[in-house]
Amino acid sequence: MITPTVLLLTGVGFFSLILFGEPLTPILASFGMTPLLAAVYVGALQNIFSKSAKYSLFDPCKEMAYIPLDEDMKVKGKAAIDVVCNPLGKSGGALIQQFMILTFGSLANSTPYLGGILLMIVLAWLGAARSLDSQFSPLAKQELEKEKKIKEKLRETALEVPVEVKAIESSGNGTALKQTSDTEAESSPGTSSPQVQ
Repeated sequence: MITPTVLLLTGVGFFSLILFGEPLTPILASFGMTPLLAAVYVGALQNIFSKSAKYSLFDPCKEMAYIPLDEDMKVKGKAAIDVVCNPLGKSGGALIQQFMILTFGSLANSTPYLGGILLMIVLAWLGAARSLDSQFSPLAKQELEKEKKIKEKLRETALEVPVEVKAIESSGNGTALKQTSDTEAESSPGTSSPQVQ
């Protein structure tokens, strides 16, 4: 949720400065900037923050989404995302931008529409993230419960084994030692009296 939120906030700032920069000109002039220069700074911040959020938060969370899946689904899902969806998303974005430039004549004329498309994509991304969270959380809880049950069974068996060993040592070995010492005492020639025939 952080990565699309960062893109949403910085995108709104960038497109606001590009599209509605004229009313902000006096305020920005007091800082020694024009709306275009401020848009360049906001665009640079958008690249910095969005890339850092993507690589530090989004990519690890994307990999964590595969954890509750079984092995076959992990392989198929990873292949679908990495081989099909990622390149399709990048080429789709480039295609939309080229279509807008060809339709409206220049990048500056297509800017309002690109801002609207960005807004729709980011809102869809936020909705998908919420949907994934609602599906992932119950599966993750089930996995945690299974792990807890397995750990409890292992602890119970680990506690039962020493109790059984102690019981064997206290009852079985002592009796066995007493019995062997009695038989050794009876069969040893030095201690036993000679038998008369």
